[in-house]
Amino acid sequence: MKRVAGFTLMEVLIAVAITAIIGLGVWQVIHGVVTSRDRVNELAEQFDGLEKTMLFLERDITQVVNRPARDLYGDFQPALTTRDDGFALMLTRQGWRNPLGLRRSNLQRVGWEYTGDELRRRYWPNVDQGQEDNSEDVLLLDQVTSFKLRFLDEQGNWHDDWPLNDDLASADPGARPDFPLPKGIEITLEHKRFGKLVRTFALPDFDAAEAQGEVNRSSEAATGTGESQQPPAGNNSAQQGAGQS
Repeated sequence: MKRVAGFTLMEVLIAVAITAIIGLGVWQVIHGVVTSRDRVNELAEQFDGLEKTMLFLERDITQVVNRPARDLYGDFQPALTTRDDGFALMLTRQGWRNPLGLRRSNLQRVGWEYTGDELRRRYWPNVDQGQEDNSEDVLLLDQVTSFKLRFLDEQGNWHDDWPLNDDLASADPGARPDFPLPKGIEITLEHKRFGKLVRTFALPDFDAAEAQGEVNRSSEAATGTGESQQPPAGNNSAQQGAGQS
């Protein structure tokens, strides 16, 4: 009979061991790549949330208007305030886009809420709230360890709350509040991953009397231009007589 050659048991065991070692190395490489990708995606998602939060803060603060609002009970609330127990900052802003052309104002009431770990933004479609709460709440950033605000007054002094205590003490209860807006707002945000971030925003300097005067001057200029372009009645009569002759 012809003898058949084959692998010995020792050779088979060595081949299996080599294959297992190679497979283990490949698995470790793949696991490291997947873990790194997940960490990068998590970091990118948190960074996107931070950028989005700062963008909304900038838009809300730089487009603030001095328009008080009514709460659920019909009481007036300042246009910009930190005195609300449920929110770190409440304000009325303009520039609310309306791409669908809905019949609504471009003003929006916005509240920023810090829960101790999360920073949330709530907005109302109407500046003056009704009996039904139709607000929308959005979580913008988590892992927030601190969220503080400071306000710069006309004299260049910083305050932790707005409106100022003196303005609140001199206001008439139940009357429409007419508190001035701060000159600037400083926001200090501390995050577990990104650390401490400080942003300072300058508020728009809007003078209603000066703006109305500019509108009046523009209207007078337009009216004067229209009158200067209209020819005198005498010239028209003379031109008509010359044409008839």
